[in-house]
Amino acid sequence: MNHIQLEQLPRIHREAIESAGYRVLRWENAREVLQARITKGRITGALGDFLARWLLPTKGAATLDDWQLTFDVIKEQIRLSGGRMALVESPLEHALLHLPALRSFWSNELRQQHYMALKAIVPSTWIVDEAPVPSGAVIHGLGITAWDQLKRLHGHEWDRRGQVLTARVPAGLKINARYERNGQGQVVLCSVEAMP
Repeated sequence: MNHIQLEQLPRIHREAIESAGYRVLRWENAREVLQARITKGRITGALGDFLARWLLPTKGAATLDDWQLTFDVIKEQIRLSGGRMALVESPLEHALLHLPALRSFWSNELRQQHYMALKAIVPSTWIVDEAPVPSGAVIHGLGITAWDQLKRLHGHEWDRRGQVLTARVPAGLKINARYERNGQGQVVLCSVEAMP
C-alpha cells in the first residue's frame, strides 16, 4: 500500500473521508436505537412487520478506539466499500439506510446532514421483498413496479446476495482510511493509504 497525502485528493473526497469515521459510528448508534424500537414494539403497522422480518439483531455499537474503512474513488464519486465493522460490510444494513420508510428516523437520529452524507457514500441497495408493491407505487430509486422488471433496466450491473440487491460500482482507486479516538474521545482520521 502507498501512503498518500489527503491533500492529493479532491476536496469533496477529502471531506467525505475525514468525516466518514464519525458518521459511521453515529449510524451504528442509530441502528441500535432502531433495534430497540422494534424489540419494544414501538414501530407498528406495515413498517413494523417489515422490519421485524428483515432486521437482524445487532451486537451493540462499536466501542473501537481504532478502526478502518475502505473507499472506492471513481471519478467524481466516492463509495464506502468495506471496513472492519459489521454494519459497513452488510448489504442489508445499506438497504435499511436507503429505505424510504425510514428516512425520517435516520434524519432525526443521525441529523439530516450526516444522513445525507452517508447516503451519498453508501452504495444504493434494496431488499427484494416478495410482498407486492402497492398499486400505483414504484420501487424507490429504480422506477419499477415489480422485481421481475429489473432485467429491463439498462446501464446497471447488479450484485444479488440472497434477498438483497446492490448496484455494482465500477472499480476505481481503493483507499483505506484509519480512524481513532483522540484524548477527548473525538473520532479523527489518522492515515490514508491507496491500494494498488
